[in-house]
Amino acid sequence: MNTTVIPTIDFAPFRGGDAHARHAVAEAIGAAAEEYGFMSLTGHGVPAAAIDGAFAAAKSFFALPEAEKLRVRDQQNNRGYIPMFDSQVPGQRPSGHEAFSMGHPAIPADPALAALPFHSVTPFPELAGFRQRLEACYAGMFALSQDVLRAIAIHLGAREDFFAEASRDTYSNMRVIHYPPQEAVADVADFGVRAHFDEGLITLLIQDMNGGLAVHAPGGDWLPVVPNPSAIVVNIGKLLRHWTNGRYNAALHQVINRSGNERYSIPLFVHPSFRTVIDPQALVGEAPSRPEFAPIVAGDRVYANFAKRRPSWKLAEAPIAAAAEADAAY
Repeated sequence: MNTTVIPTIDFAPFRGGDAHARHAVAEAIGAAAEEYGFMSLTGHGVPAAAIDGAFAAAKSFFALPEAEKLRVRDQQNNRGYIPMFDSQVPGQRPSGHEAFSMGHPAIPADPALAALPFHSVTPFPELAGFRQRLEACYAGMFALSQDVLRAIAIHLGAREDFFAEASRDTYSNMRVIHYPPQEAVADVADFGVRAHFDEGLITLLIQDMNGGLAVHAPGGDWLPVVPNPSAIVVNIGKLLRHWTNGRYNAALHQVINRSGNERYSIPLFVHPSFRTVIDPQALVGEAPSRPEFAPIVAGDRVYANFAKRRPSWKLAEAPIAAAAEADAAY
């Protein structure tokens, strides 16, 4: 496998091919997940009009006065506006970006789940077309994410619907993100986003043509993820690394916007249901190989990790206590 660029995989045969073609794509995705934790998918099927509409909506929103954006501010639930510099690892300088995060449109029927922070109703701004454009992009990206997870299940030898069953009440979310040029935020931030791992199962990313995203490769180098207008980037999150007993690689990645332009990106963070138990035994048939891969409750772990690095959130225990109360064994 080429170690100077992340792999590019044509996903069209999985979406419309025979069983042999689907398995070939699944193997390619699995190999990229094991080696890099990152890949680029062409032939993804997300409509260009939906992507263009979401970028236009993002630019309109971030151009609003700060006071207008703060009317829909995130309320410790990862839904709504996230102000500039409100992402910070304790003891380090903050990241130089602002964002708007929308949650999964479907609210769980279970009132106890619906009351959890990650199922909060998204506070959309009163900006013409903004909600409709984001929801159209979300629909296309989420449909793609479910196909990617089916391919991953095939590669791992699991039931093809394994992740769908584990995600019936998903708390996935999509963000639109604005990165000013690095020189504009250099007094406060060293990065657009400091090196980090994503929390969920997988992340799908649409980036504009300004570049700046880099992934930490197995050999130790930082590889630029070169923008491709025909591709969507996919990377493995911490939950899927945990679930595969470390077989899949969740790679460090960061953003530094050196383009001199305003940079915009659209990531979809794909998660299972809040109470899903992440246990390697259930997915790959193996006991946890290390203590860090012991069973956890997905939503508890993710909420706690968010709280640690969001200055506007109060560090608190996750809303659901322990795996014993979980109602799904995935």
